[in-house]
Amino acid sequence: MPGAFEFYINMDDVIEATEILNGAADQIPFALSQTLNHAADVTRKALIADTWPSHVKVRNTQFIKYALRYDEATKTKMSVTIYDSLNKSVKLKLHAEGGVRTARGRFAIPNEQYIQKGAHGIKPEDEPRALLNSVIIGNGIFQRVGKALQLMYVLAPTVKVPKDVPFYEDFAKNMTKAIDSYFPKAMAKAMKTRKTSGGGNGGGGGSQGG
Repeated sequence: MPGAFEFYINMDDVIEATEILNGAADQIPFALSQTLNHAADVTRKALIADTWPSHVKVRNTQFIKYALRYDEATKTKMSVTIYDSLNKSVKLKLHAEGGVRTARGRFAIPNEQYIQKGAHGIKPEDEPRALLNSVIIGNGIFQRVGKALQLMYVLAPTVKVPKDVPFYEDFAKNMTKAIDSYFPKAMAKAMKTRKTSGGGNGGGGGSQGG
């Protein structure tokens, strides 16, 4: 899935944790799926509220909330995936990994000698289309200053995008923390609601209640 952050569980660790909690093996699928879904919800909220706004200048506060969604775990699928449901204008995968972005036409890369970015980006009057007395020559946008030409923007079909948002790192950190804290609660709940059956003087057998 494009732009996805996935988390899988080492079942050996889960079985060991279940034994420590005196849990029943037949309750692992229910308890673990509930834990993964809780952790995915907590992690998604953390990526929205902390990770994204801490590393980029947010202009549309609703974008990341609408972009990030997650597929839930079930008792037969022990994995959750948080993914970019929009996967369009802003490529979250590029922010997470870095890479090369390709333009439909050409990118206008500002010459920092003349174009300065402020807290809200490039000033409107310094945008390429707003420049007075400008002319495109080859791969550059120049502005006439007297008899001279100043290079304001370089035009390029691709631009390198640095890795600037620790999506993967924060995803793993928050998922691990949430799982460690919630699994004992989920297992306790599963054991409390576990249905048991038995007959005669012999021992009873267990059946899953989750």
